[in-house]
Amino acid sequence: MRSKLFFIIFLCSCIFGGKDNLQNTASLYQEKITKIKPEYLLYHQTPDSTTLYCKIKSNQLLSVFSTSEKASKIHFSINGKIFLAENEDIAIDSFSLQKNIVDTGNIILEQFNFLSNLHEAFVLKVQFIDEHKGLNTTEILYFEKEYAFKENFKILEDGKLQFKSQFNVDDTIDITHNLSTETIWINYYNDEFPAARTPYDIGDVQSQKIEAANSSAIVTDTTFYSISLNKKGIYQLTQKQTEQTGLSLFVFENDYPKISSVKEMIPPLQYLCSTEEFQALILAKNAKNAVDEFWLSSSKNNSEQSRKLIQIFYKRVEDANIFFSSYKEGWKTDRGMIMILFGSPNIIYKTKEGESWIYGEKNNMYALNFTFTKIKNKFTNNDFELNRSIYLKNIWNTAKSAWRNGYAYSDMNIKEKIYEQERRQRQSQFYFWN
Repeated sequence: MRSKLFFIIFLCSCIFGGKDNLQNTASLYQEKITKIKPEYLLYHQTPDSTTLYCKIKSNQLLSVFSTSEKASKIHFSINGKIFLAENEDIAIDSFSLQKNIVDTGNIILEQFNFLSNLHEAFVLKVQFIDEHKGLNTTEILYFEKEYAFKENFKILEDGKLQFKSQFNVDDTIDITHNLSTETIWINYYNDEFPAARTPYDIGDVQSQKIEAANSSAIVTDTTFYSISLNKKGIYQLTQKQTEQTGLSLFVFENDYPKISSVKEMIPPLQYLCSTEEFQALILAKNAKNAVDEFWLSSSKNNSEQSRKLIQIFYKRVEDANIFFSSYKEGWKTDRGMIMILFGSPNIIYKTKEGESWIYGEKNNMYALNFTFTKIKNKFTNNDFELNRSIYLKNIWNTAKSAWRNGYAYSDMNIKEKIYEQERRQRQSQFYFWN
């Protein structure tokens, strides 16, 4: 067993070498740990400059009453450095802002211009500091500058700049761009994408062929126009009909990312069910009764525990939709699957190659580690694939069994197992030496 653990640790260290130099970014996926969550958006203003838009909710910052001004004030700083992706040692440009202003309770929107040349790849490191709290959060943005990429478009809804790319059916949005063309193509895709495979399914997977269901052209002498998103699917805006890059808009059912109907409650249960059980849930004549019976049976008919399981499980599903939505719903992605069954990890290391999630303690051989490799995807830069291993089967089944036996598996379960394994190890060493 120990050799298997060493194999997994070795594999992770190869992909994410030098973790000591990386920052733990687990708070990005844990709302309860920090409330400082700026949103960032890049837009290429000119061939040699880019604008970073930063949005922060005022209520995420600590407001302090000023007796001299008789008003509550917030105090924050934003610092950024831009590097060429091939050399992150020397910054090619930077920006900085510090504000001590009256708290109006509104959304705060700031923007910064910095140098960037065409046909180059960049790393942008942005630090946001709540000076009153003494807390900060750092975001690392990787991007390439080309004419056909999404950073050449801006989305507005009801006149407000949008930092998201997920919308609901029947939304209408406005698009502006900086391309020197009178024609923009809209390619529409209506493919259904499967949920993530189990972490130990290492078999070959046949690639899904994706082709546009239809294409249409917008011809205009302005760089501003409206689009009605009247169907679920992917709308990709490109400069040419055959281009593989552009702005992708992901349209889901109404109320997404929330789970607001019994119909939406069934699909994520495939991570907990056998194939036969899941088919029975899908074919059930009364979906509500079938879902209720599933959770009651998992909690040994304890209705209070059943309600608790439902609350935790579907909160994780919604969190997965919020954080990991890409060309498909967030709960269907590899990272979404792991978050739903195991909860949020307490350590996350991010690089331009991917993410490493650690449950337990850093450098502990018994800690659980999932690594995700960033995949090049023509629709999104938020596509990450789990590095699967047959050695993950036992821990997957352990987590699955926990849910089916009435309690939500989490990082605390893993820590308890680590402590128990270490206790047994110390005990065996004691007996050996005596």
